[in-house]
Amino acid sequence: MVKMNKKDLALFCYPWDVIDEGYDAIIDAVKRSGLNAIYITVNYHSGMFFLPHSKKRKIYFPEPGALYFNPSSWHNNHSFQSPISNLTENWSQFWEELANQCKKNNIKLCAWMLGTHNSGIGNNYPDTSVYNAWGDPITHSLCPFNSDVVDHFVNLSRDVVNLGVFDKILIESLEYLPLRHGHHHEVIGVDFSADIDFIMSLNFSNKCLETLKQKNIDGEMIRNWVKKTTDDYFNQKTNKEVMNWSDFESILDGEFWNYYLAREESITNINTLVVNELRKDKDLKIGLVDFGPLYSLGPNNQRWQNGVNLNSLLPLIDEIHPTFYFADLDLIKEKYDVYKKVLNNKVEMIPAMRTILPQVSNQLDLKNQLQVFNKDASGFSFYNYSFMNYENLDWINQSLSENGDI
Repeated sequence: MVKMNKKDLALFCYPWDVIDEGYDAIIDAVKRSGLNAIYITVNYHSGMFFLPHSKKRKIYFPEPGALYFNPSSWHNNHSFQSPISNLTENWSQFWEELANQCKKNNIKLCAWMLGTHNSGIGNNYPDTSVYNAWGDPITHSLCPFNSDVVDHFVNLSRDVVNLGVFDKILIESLEYLPLRHGHHHEVIGVDFSADIDFIMSLNFSNKCLETLKQKNIDGEMIRNWVKKTTDDYFNQKTNKEVMNWSDFESILDGEFWNYYLAREESITNINTLVVNELRKDKDLKIGLVDFGPLYSLGPNNQRWQNGVNLNSLLPLIDEIHPTFYFADLDLIKEKYDVYKKVLNNKVEMIPAMRTILPQVSNQLDLKNQLQVFNKDASGFSFYNYSFMNYENLDWINQSLSENGDI
């Protein structure tokens, strides 16, 4: 029996881990780690994953954008469809049995729900994507100005709730993605500053431009400014200071900031609608993954450059899951000092710990990282069982024990 404690302590995993290795394997992994919860995907984007302990396969390419459940009738009638994973022919039975096994072992079962980071949909339906200032589709990032995109995730949320097996829903990536993403064979052979990185990631899809026009915001002027500023930087080697948040607020006599606020509103809107749907199950806890600490521009009060405004989103949720995916302990401490001021103790904080290389190479690395957050954290989550050696599970248990968490 897993030791029960006051903190939420969770292991990330995927449906293919359970299907390939069996229900007992994932339950045993949670127990071995000293944890009390599982975060498991109900949908996913894409990747190439090395699976060290799987006896069935060593490399797995998830079907891009797949659902790991059978959606209801809205899916066939929608303007675009996500593929339904064929890892099993009976997803209802899969979730029911996993829920039963978790319940028998006092383990919370939590859905890990991915958002607009979705190359499966973006590649098959490019009109749903973000488009940059040059008109290039960014197919791994869906446009939240597109009402069909919003509708997709609202319906998906309803189906996840109706599965009726989860204690918590963890929302990830209902936000804009940065330019640098680690996409398949991504090659960026030159360096550029954080501000140029940011403006090159901005969205100017047709749906975005239509909304800006309705708000009397000159989207084309802002788009042209992005193109000229970027071209000057690369082609004329303009020497300038890196733009900061106060600069962005005053560019083009404030018109750029009007654009930024409309962009931010699109993120607040899709998160609000999804959370409202999830709240129809009043017993569900709702968490939000926060990638903000990874962004190079840093915070603007409670704003991040991905369009997330925590001032708007924190009242919607029960807990925040910040990511400090760094190997340098001093950098983690520095980032966390900033983050504490951003969060200001407004919701429970459960840091996501990337318990694999390159962030963690031994048990001491993990212990030291946990100690940074330990007195403030309401729990921890550990990413990801799929990619770990079994000894990593022991590192988790030992580190939590030494820090007094179990």
